[in-house]
Amino acid sequence: MSLIAEIPALGRDTMVVVRQREPRFAVLLYAALSAAFFLYALPTAGLFWTLFAVVLGIATMPVVEFVVHKYVLHILVLAKTPATAQFWDRVHYAHHMEPKDPTVILAHPASTVLLVGVIGTIAWAIGIQPAPMVGIAFALFAFYEVVHFACHMDYDFESHYFRMRRQAHAIHHYVDENRNFGITSSVADRLLGTIVGDKKELKRSPTVRNLGYTGAFADRYPYLKRPDAPTEDSSTTKSPQ
Repeated sequence: MSLIAEIPALGRDTMVVVRQREPRFAVLLYAALSAAFFLYALPTAGLFWTLFAVVLGIATMPVVEFVVHKYVLHILVLAKTPATAQFWDRVHYAHHMEPKDPTVILAHPASTVLLVGVIGTIAWAIGIQPAPMVGIAFALFAFYEVVHFACHMDYDFESHYFRMRRQAHAIHHYVDENRNFGITSSVADRLLGTIVGDKKELKRSPTVRNLGYTGAFADRYPYLKRPDAPTEDSSTTKSPQ
């Protein structure tokens, strides 16, 4: 598909996702919060810092996405206490157990606010105006939620981008949870050697659905439900009629 045809196809595919009941509110909320912070940032932080934040946010998104997914959402240490286990269950474990469940595809609002707060705090600590950084963070979260939800939809998307992201993410959920950590892009996976484009290149990981919460570890920290058997490996949510 040519770039001229890809751009309107991306727009139509995005609208298909946003019309879904589950992501609609979150995407619109994050977009509204992004607009509010940008409207505040322009007269207070200035045009330079606002544009700088946009460029920096877009440039670092693949790395942030990769680091959070691999080194926060996939670490078993969160399963070691009842409180953190329940948090981990909602933000990621339940999603891997049941990738087709639309109620656990989106990031929990608390985790979104936490990450955006961390980004704003880091920006402030190193001397970058925090308001535009928070604005671009919310905008990128809205984009992330659209792409991630699309990866789990049973829908014939038009755009090459949405089809390729779904294919890459399916490998992460149904073949090997230690590959293809990127959701909106594969940039970080390419740089760090975790990208796989063809599932035939891999053997199915025995922990792809439980993230390693099994056996002696799960017996020692029995704070989460454990699936009796994985469900069928297929795409998830229904498309709009």
